[in-house]
Amino acid sequence: MAPAPTRGAARLVRCGAVGVSTGLLAVLAHATGGGHLPSLPHLLVFALAIGWTCLPLTDRQLGFGELLGLVGAVQVAAHVFLVLLSRHPRELVPAPAMLTAHALATLVVVVALTGFEQAVFRLAAALAAVLPRRLVPPPAVAPLRIPIAAHPPQPLAEVLRRRTVPRRGPPAHS
Repeated sequence: MAPAPTRGAARLVRCGAVGVSTGLLAVLAHATGGGHLPSLPHLLVFALAIGWTCLPLTDRQLGFGELLGLVGAVQVAAHVFLVLLSRHPRELVPAPAMLTAHALATLVVVVALTGFEQAVFRLAAALAAVLPRRLVPPPAVAPLRIPIAAHPPQPLAEVLRRRTVPRRGPPAHS
């Protein structure tokens, strides 16, 4: 079977790449724009939530527009999440510097993830062209041998009874 980046470990790697890159750059953009940095556990929970959220979207290759929508939504969610963690709700509407930092981070992440998606799918296509795959079962070259258990040894009285007393049943020719 050809390797597909839309299932299995490759799909999880793609989700992890989206979660880590988007979460990390969202936090860096937030800090660059004058916001506060969260603690590491909060950052890890946020990155895992992003990766888990994108899991249903990775059943196919994501294009630039889809990634732009996903990463843009994550940037908005990251900003709200980080403002609520810093306990400064008056900063919920971002300052121009923070808005620029988040927009720039969104653009950087989308361009990087679009290239990553294309590379992963090209690699999968190259592997599928090289790796052998079995489309049909192999042809039969000999009859199928099914082992059958041998008849258990029968006592002499049973053998004699079978030979001397024929089986009863309807006449052979009526």
